[in-house]
Amino acid sequence: MGVLKPVVTAFLAVNLLLLAACLFALRQNKTLRAQAANYVALLTPPNGSVLPPLLGTDLKGASQAIAYGQDQRSTLIYTFSKGCEYCKENWRAMHSLQTLAPGRLRIVYVDTLLDVFTPKYLADNGIERSALLVQLSPASEFLYAARLVPQAVLVDHEGRVRWSHVGELDRADVSKALSLIKGN
Repeated sequence: MGVLKPVVTAFLAVNLLLLAACLFALRQNKTLRAQAANYVALLTPPNGSVLPPLLGTDLKGASQAIAYGQDQRSTLIYTFSKGCEYCKENWRAMHSLQTLAPGRLRIVYVDTLLDVFTPKYLADNGIERSALLVQLSPASEFLYAARLVPQAVLVDHEGRVRWSHVGELDRADVSKALSLIKGN
């Protein structure tokens, strides 16, 4: 019995230290998440800002201008990359939003990494029914903050940013976008 008491005491001490380390790590994780959220907010177009036409080049090398004001639909600009894991997860959410196109929503896909797309990939992800830009003008890339992948920016028919999101889209994000689109 005398040998067990120091072992039990040591075991409890080690477990208490591990618990304290876990609590410290959780607190630090919460702080880092808050800081990251602030950085993302700085890198996305702010809600209410008015964006100029989105200028870029499509898969065939033709210049494209996505203008606002002539079309009464909202526009969803979705920046993605074929190899991005979060982008792969987002296709299910994007299918929910695609149900509103072309009636209430215009979707513009942006892939500035110049991925090689097969017709099957475009069809499987619903991209072939919408505009796909593979290169943006430097001004559009800067103003639309198109360097973040995946990113969704919802713009109303006047060019005003209604909502933006970086990262994986969950149900709440899709619901928020759908309510803004339907309320437009």
